[in-house]
Amino acid sequence: MLKFQSPLFWYKLIFLTELLISEGLFTFKLRKRPYFILRAVLSLIVCYTVTFFFPLFFFNAYYVSLMFVLLFCMTVAALYICYDVPMLNIIFCAVASYAVQHIAYELYTLITTAIGVDIGNLPYSENGSVTFDVWNMAIYVEGYAAVYGLMYLLLGTKIRAEVDLRIGSVSLLIISAVIVLVAILMNAVLTYRITEDTDIVIICMTHGSLMISCILAVVLQFFMLDRKEKQSEIETLQRLHEQERQHYMLFKENVDYINIKCHDLKHQIRRIARAGSVQDSVISEIENAVNIYDSDVKTGNETLDIILTEKRLVCVQNKIALSCIVDGERLNFMTDADICALFGNALDNAIEAVRLIEQPEKRSVGLTVKLVRGFLSVCVRNSCVGNVNVDGGMPHTTKGDAINHGYGLKSIKAVTERYNGEFSIITGDNVFELNLLFPAA
Repeated sequence: MLKFQSPLFWYKLIFLTELLISEGLFTFKLRKRPYFILRAVLSLIVCYTVTFFFPLFFFNAYYVSLMFVLLFCMTVAALYICYDVPMLNIIFCAVASYAVQHIAYELYTLITTAIGVDIGNLPYSENGSVTFDVWNMAIYVEGYAAVYGLMYLLLGTKIRAEVDLRIGSVSLLIISAVIVLVAILMNAVLTYRITEDTDIVIICMTHGSLMISCILAVVLQFFMLDRKEKQSEIETLQRLHEQERQHYMLFKENVDYINIKCHDLKHQIRRIARAGSVQDSVISEIENAVNIYDSDVKTGNETLDIILTEKRLVCVQNKIALSCIVDGERLNFMTDADICALFGNALDNAIEAVRLIEQPEKRSVGLTVKLVRGFLSVCVRNSCVGNVNVDGGMPHTTKGDAINHGYGLKSIKAVTERYNGEFSIITGDNVFELNLLFPAA
C-alpha cells in the first residue's frame, strides 16, 4: 500500500536522503570500484525506487522501525556495490552514518519540541499533513548541517582510503549498531505514544537521552579504531626494533670476520709488493680498497661503532661524505637494541635522502654526539633535495605508501621518549636536521 496522502510515505524518502548524505560524508574517501559513477547512479535509482514503493501495511513503532532498518540495509548493499573495500569497512561507515543521521534527527526533534514547534507524530502518521514553516525549515537545515559538519570534522576525517576500518572486535561494532537500533525503536515508540497530555519535559529528556546514546555509539566505534591503529603501530615498531637488533648482531659477526681476512690480506699484499711482481700503483690501489673494509670506527661505544662501520660502507658505495664527531661513551645508558633502533634508523633516513641528490659533491651526512650544558645532544644532519614538509612535528614520507612507511622516525621518537629525551626536526635551505636531547647520565 503506497498511501500517497500519508506523511510517512514522504518521510521515508526524506529519511533515505538524509541517510545517503550522511553515508556519503563517511565513505567518499574509500577506494572506489571501476565505473563508480555508473554504479552510484544505478544504486541511487534502485534505492529511491524501492523506498518509493515500500509498502506501508502498518502504522506502528515496530513496523516503522523495521522499515527504516531494511532501508538502511539496502544502502549498505549499495555502498558495497560502489566501493572496493571489505564488507566490515562498509558496515563500520554505514553504522556511523546511521548514528549521525539519528543524532541530527533527535536534535531537530528536541529543539522543535522545546520551543513549541512540535509537529507531534504527524511524520509517522497514516493521515494528515505536515506543514514546514520558515522557522521549522531553518531549524531542520541548520540542525542537520551542524551535526553532519561537526561529526565529519571530528570523526569522518579519520576515514581514509588506505585505513583498515575493521576494529578487531566485531562484537563491539555489533554493540554500537544495537545501541543505534534501540534508539531508533525507542524514538518510534515515543513518537506513537505522544499525546497532548504528555509532559514536554519528559519528551525532551527522552530525545536528549536517545541523542546522547547515539553519540556514545559512534564515539565508541572511532575510539576502538584509534586504539587498533595505535596497537598496530606499537607492534610494527617492536618488530622493526627486533629486526634492527638482529641485523646489528649479524653485521657485527660479518665485520669481525672481514676484518680478520682483510688484515691477513694486507700482509699478503705487502709480501707480493716486496717480491716486485706487481707495480706499486696497483699495490696501492688494492690496499686502499682493502682499507675501506679494515678501518674500524672507534667512538667509545661498541654498538655504535658497528653501526657506523656499516653505514660508512654504504656511504662509500654511494659517494656520500660521512662525518662523525661522536662521544660514544655518553651513550652507555642506552641498551644495544635502542642504540640500533635510534642511530640505525636516523642514518638510514639520512642516507636515503642524500642518495636522491644528483651531484655527488653535495651528498653529505653528519653525526654529532656530545655533551652540551648538562644534556647529551644527538644531531643527524644531511643535505636533501628541496625542503621537507613537516606536519605535527613529523615529516611527510617520500614513499608512496604513507601507511607502511614513516616508522623509522616514529621508532626514533619512541626511543627518545623512553629516556625522557626531546625530539625535534629542523628543515630549510636543502638541509634536514634531526635533533635529540637527553638528560646527561
